[in-house]
Amino acid sequence: MNRQTSKLLAILLNSPGQFFHYEDLASRLGVSTRSIRNYIQSIQDFLKEQKLSASLEISNGGISFTGDSSESGALLEAAVDNEFYFYRLSPEERGQLLFLLLLASNDYCNLYELSEKLNVSRTTLLKDIEQVKRYLSEYGIRFAPSMNKGYRIEAGELQRREIILRIVRSSMGSSFSLRREVNIYERFLYEEWNLESYFSEIRTLLLEAEESYDLEVTDTRFDEMILVLSLIVGRLCGGEMIEEEAQPDSSENMAAGELSAHILRRLSILYRFTYNEAEICFLASQFCQSRFYHRPVLENAWDVRLHVALNSFLIKISHDISIPIHQDAKIVDQLENHLRDIDKAHEKGILLENDYTKQMIEEYPDIYQLICRHISVLESASGRSYSKDDIALILIYLVVAINRHYEDNLPPGVILVCHTGIGTANFLAEQLKNFFNIRILAVTSNHKLADVKKMYDYDFILSTVSLNEPEGTWVKVSPMLEDEDIIRLQKIFITISRRKKQPILTPPLAETAKSIPFLLKEENILLDVACQDWKEVISKSSVPLLMDGSIDSRYTNAMIQSCETNGAYFVYCPGVALAHADPKDGVHFFGLSLLRLKTPVPFGHDKHDPVSWCICMAVPRQNEHIQDVFTLMDLLGDPVYRARMAQIPKRKELLSFIKNIISGGIR
Repeated sequence: MNRQTSKLLAILLNSPGQFFHYEDLASRLGVSTRSIRNYIQSIQDFLKEQKLSASLEISNGGISFTGDSSESGALLEAAVDNEFYFYRLSPEERGQLLFLLLLASNDYCNLYELSEKLNVSRTTLLKDIEQVKRYLSEYGIRFAPSMNKGYRIEAGELQRREIILRIVRSSMGSSFSLRREVNIYERFLYEEWNLESYFSEIRTLLLEAEESYDLEVTDTRFDEMILVLSLIVGRLCGGEMIEEEAQPDSSENMAAGELSAHILRRLSILYRFTYNEAEICFLASQFCQSRFYHRPVLENAWDVRLHVALNSFLIKISHDISIPIHQDAKIVDQLENHLRDIDKAHEKGILLENDYTKQMIEEYPDIYQLICRHISVLESASGRSYSKDDIALILIYLVVAINRHYEDNLPPGVILVCHTGIGTANFLAEQLKNFFNIRILAVTSNHKLADVKKMYDYDFILSTVSLNEPEGTWVKVSPMLEDEDIIRLQKIFITISRRKKQPILTPPLAETAKSIPFLLKEENILLDVACQDWKEVISKSSVPLLMDGSIDSRYTNAMIQSCETNGAYFVYCPGVALAHADPKDGVHFFGLSLLRLKTPVPFGHDKHDPVSWCICMAVPRQNEHIQDVFTLMDLLGDPVYRARMAQIPKRKELLSFIKNIISGGIR
């Protein structure tokens, strides 16, 4: 079974009972329908060997896996068995496995050993060796000169591990997809070094790390770190230690370095191996790559650009739906990490697939269209277009944030009608509270219901008696709250939560801003400044920060260079720019300034030019004041407030105006 066949098998097993047309599968895998029929024949042969032929149904409606979860699990396990793969491997797959085999060994491997290992003839093996030579050329390494002894790759331990992990990760297709495909290279490594024997202890340590360091890691990233750690332990137990000098940036994040040292120390006690500082740096770099650590707010120019763009995007969404999703720090952080992963995948040419795109768009069409309306904010920062699958992933996060807002702030409000007495009514009310997150607004009798309805902004009526009310606004339940009542009410309350679109009770600015009045100093506000071009705008907006020492001249030059290189992405809304650069380029401590132009100046943005306001920010890594910058962005992003601020003649009055808005004193 080649890789394409395994992908097809994974698609079928991950969607039991769903029929797929040959044309759809061909389009999904980028092959002809004839190839799909050949792949299906291989799968049928495989199922026959596993005595599960009946689990595959082929009809005019397409092809479908009809087995249960235990059968699909057994098939996935059997599908990665070496013998099953080795006599069906494609030339590319044989070449990759041969390359892995040679990378795994520091000794010479002769033709006989290799042909036995891969179950291929020597003639085929010699052809595969030529492919391995091409791989060696790509990585800038070579075979050892003593070819009469066999084949041995000349490479250090660090390079070997990095190549091994690159092969395995790239063969997963999109490691950010919502499903995981069978990976023969990963299975090969597990069996070659018996890596699965380390899984139990490694999994326990990673789970402890998640709890101790208060981390949230996706299943994909968790599994990836199990692979990395098992590879490290397997190599160290075999005496293969990284001897290359540690890279200075590999453990730059202190949390990742601390976590790496802790885990290697625990594993070394368990498996009795020795390690060095280079091993800690290597593991720390892998933790960083897999987002298995608390990422500082800003680490480089791309982080700044994405962070600004995402918050600007979410502010616009929040404004349109009157729900402050940009304040949901957990969702914002998770979405930001996911967007980094999406961009990294696109850089590698990996096309992401989202199994739930169609379903999400059909279920939440309004929010999907809202994202499409504002997606250009993210696209201008990344420099590429977001696909429908990308947007559907963003949609998933936004739906979670919206649902969480309603669950936390606006549970359904219910009027309870009961004719049997207050005691019974209160008994029912307590039962309802035990099962559902709802607000019991009032308990009343039927004859008082009309008056009670006028007093409350309710969502639904629950009654123990029949009511003369419009259908869909009430439901009759048993005073004892039977099981069928609970199931029915669960559906009703979920529907209510989804459809409710009430305005937030407190303006976002009053909720988010806490310290801007103290961070934005009066002397850092520059009003009605004349500038010839955008470079002068950036230079003059940075002067207050140069004066107070929060930046040096390198940062001013870096901001100009960033705009020249990346375009005017930081013109985040009509007439407003947020000047910034990589924190490493001259930021000493937090700094914030605000400049209002005498005459608007174009920055080169296709939608938001010309610029009348420029915020200049200097935010060092791991600085807690980044949210204060976004509060000021939120304020200037509001056209009403922006117009009023444009009329204020003095900076003391402008600062006072900002303070009053933030404190909720101005509407």
